[in-house]
Amino acid sequence: MDLDEAGAWLESPGRERVQIHGNCSLGRSLKSSVVLDSPKVSRRHAVINLQNVGEFWLIDLGSSNGTLLNKRRVHQPVRLCHLDQITIGDATFTFRQPEELSNEFRTTLAERTIRETEDLPCWLLVADIENFTPLSRSLVNDKLATLIGGWVSTCKEIIEEHQGMINKYLGDGFLAYWREDEKAAEDVAAVLAALKQVQTQKPRFRIALHFGLVAVGGMESMGEESLIGKEVNVVFRMEKLAGSLGIECLTSAAANDKLGILLPSHSIGSHELKGFEGKSEFFSC
Repeated sequence: MDLDEAGAWLESPGRERVQIHGNCSLGRSLKSSVVLDSPKVSRRHAVINLQNVGEFWLIDLGSSNGTLLNKRRVHQPVRLCHLDQITIGDATFTFRQPEELSNEFRTTLAERTIRETEDLPCWLLVADIENFTPLSRSLVNDKLATLIGGWVSTCKEIIEEHQGMINKYLGDGFLAYWREDEKAAEDVAAVLAALKQVQTQKPRFRIALHFGLVAVGGMESMGEESLIGKEVNVVFRMEKLAGSLGIECLTSAAANDKLGILLPSHSIGSHELKGFEGKSEFFSC
């Protein structure tokens, strides 16, 4: 199967088909995958992101007039289903991912992921909004959508400006990563410094940073790479630990050693991560 002819696509009312290749951006900017020339559309309005195997998620990027999914405003990243209706400004698209193509697409992606997987040293960063459920109950839908969308857009821009990539959106958070190279530590340190400035605003969120060997597979050219292995689980458990300790930015010893003098930090002692034996040292930055 040719992956360029399968998977998922957007269909306009005129039946024009826009194939989705990994990340599909929508907005007024000429750099968007789908350019919408309307004053009701923001320059960087929304994005459809391919994550996991064959899952497509819709993310509003803090647009002024919002993104509608099945006539309801999107206020956090949401997974798309076949025949969902996406409305941006005056344009409405039908998301199509027929089950038979979806299953074949998933199988092909999974097979290529397994075949092309390699172990690579990576930086892993998880960011998660604090007390998201109470926050969502305290704000009306439009204000929540603007707040969360603006936060996602700001974090995404900071990470991509410093050569990182968001691999997975989690509803109230995300997982980003960098492949290790000679400049990665400087990029990660710059991102942490910028995100710590964002932490002074709403919504409040936690950061967990780890460094380790990760099984990376999939197709980077399509914007979809699978991150697999123990170290991925570690960084997610670290975020939970940060929440229990009330720490806004938590780094593992491995990440702290790599950062060195690039970012001030102090030890918070040794702690055990749920699901892992033994204690490890962690740092607050």
